Amino acid sequence: MLYILLPPLLIIVAVLLFLAFQPGELKLRRSIVVRCPPGKAFDLVRDLRSWPSWSPWLLHEPSALLTYSDQPDAANGWYEWEGKLIGAGRISQVALHAPERLEQRLVFRRPYRFRAAVTWEFAERELDGASATEIFWTLRGRMPFLMRFMAPILGAALGKDFELGLALLRARLDASAPRLSIDFESDTELAPRSAWTIPFDGGLEDMKQAMAEGFPRLMEAAATRGVEPTAQPFTAYHAVDPKAGRFRCDIALPVPPGSDDATLELKELPGGHFQSVLVQGSYDFLELAWHAVMAHVRMRKAVWDRARPCYEIYVNDPGEVGADQLQTRILVPLQPKTR
Repeated sequence: MLYILLPPLLIIVAVLLFLAFQPGELKLRRSIVVRCPPGKAFDLVRDLRSWPSWSPWLLHEPSALLTYSDQPDAANGWYEWEGKLIGAGRISQVALHAPERLEQRLVFRRPYRFRAAVTWEFAERELDGASATEIFWTLRGRMPFLMRFMAPILGAALGKDFELGLALLRARLDASAPRLSIDFESDTELAPRSAWTIPFDGGLEDMKQAMAEGFPRLMEAAATRGVEPTAQPFTAYHAVDPKAGRFRCDIALPVPPGSDDATLELKELPGGHFQSVLVQGSYDFLELAWHAVMAHVRMRKAVWDRARPCYEIYVNDPGEVGADQLQTRILVPLQPKTR
């Protein structure tokens, strides 16, 4: 009997030892500088009724049930959320030290249990010769013992959420700040498409340069040969390594099948079932938008089909509209069983 029980017992002991040596502590701190006085920023953040307009989580599920205390902007005030995608939890006001500091308590009940202390700090700054405020958003918590291994993963995800939330908050506080909106559309079916492509494999800054040169080259080739593009230009991402900051993709222009050009490769790129998301705002926001898109796919418990490329479709021309009006459609391929 001992020989039968020993292997699973050893596995259990190994797992417990592994968890015991994981720090399990979660600490995040992100900041942004906003053109507004500290008091204005303090008042907006402490009013929990304002959170749906800039929360990086509530944008995933605008229909989530929100419940507020009688005075959510005062000490001991709170709001709760309950949703199918974003789970359930509560944010409570612990202490208000206007206009410099705000302390809150965050409790997640679903999809996992987690408690954390949240601190907001509002420091006077100067930005381009004008009065401004640096907003610091800090979270400290400890993962349950059996979930300690998730602390680094959750920390990275929440860090991006904080950056997205601060960008949305800045737009609420400063009318001149860059605007960003993310609309999680219905799933879509995309037909296969022929496209002239320019391959790229490298880092982010080199990719930006390659795009700045590649798309005009594709459009010039179409004009020279009298070829009418069949849809908007796009980028097809075949592989992305976030840690290394490396991308393998095709800079692409859809053209009719059989369109020949000696200097460009004509590829047939796959269609299928996709999660569709419309992003409006500067291309500088696309990294945060991609983070939100992939988080949304996970929240839906959808399965990303890695055998097909993700698409970034440029809906309008940056030469014709301002940065705040730029529209980009992000398409993530999903496996059929997620329909």
